[in-house]
Amino acid sequence: MNISTMPITDLKVEEPFSTLFPVGEDTLEGIRTDMESNGYDDAFPIIVWEEKGIVVDGHTRFTAALAVGLEQVPVLIRNFENEDDAILYAFHLQRNRRNLADEDILRCLHVLDSIDDAREGADGEKRTRREKIKERASELGTSESKIDKAKKVMEHADDSIREAVETGEKSINQAFNEMQEMRRESGELKGRATSSLACGARYSKTLGKLIEELTRIRDEGWEQVSIEKALLDIETLKNIVEG
Repeated sequence: MNISTMPITDLKVEEPFSTLFPVGEDTLEGIRTDMESNGYDDAFPIIVWEEKGIVVDGHTRFTAALAVGLEQVPVLIRNFENEDDAILYAFHLQRNRRNLADEDILRCLHVLDSIDDAREGADGEKRTRREKIKERASELGTSESKIDKAKKVMEHADDSIREAVETGEKSINQAFNEMQEMRRESGELKGRATSSLACGARYSKTLGKLIEELTRIRDEGWEQVSIEKALLDIETLKNIVEG
């Protein structure tokens, strides 16, 4: 890497780079304290878009350097063809150095989908929703189920629910379940509410336990259970299944 120094006043901080991964207060305070005692660690330069002088990566270090009054900071200058390429570069750096929280996943998903939609429209190549979900899950290091739920929250949830995820107040799963319940109440969705565990999986697990226990009772003898009661209980289960 060809690292040089640059006056901090020559650097510009702009969206979307400044909000892609918000500066955490605890992390900022730790870096600021260390920087105040030991100076700026040259091993972690600020990444700058050469043509525009914009900070692409290193916003926490930039903010800490400002706070301690540094006039010069180490920078790594890079060329990017366009803003989308610069955003993707910043995203991959952050993804490789941290475990993404749900608020990070939702924010990155929005940015990556916007870039993807623009490029897809330009080259005319269309992919299915499932293909996109699989790709995003791989990029963000999470499950396809979480990406699917996150996308549905982005598409159908109201502003308050989305903002609760973006601020870390709710998980993607909590937001998804709340959104689905609201959609059911409004009549937009039909059917009963379910938990985060799929109904099919819950049914198989419950049935397996029931069969295991009934088999144990049978092996120990049915003397304390009348045939009439057993048949009545089976009829109750039948009524539950039939709704």
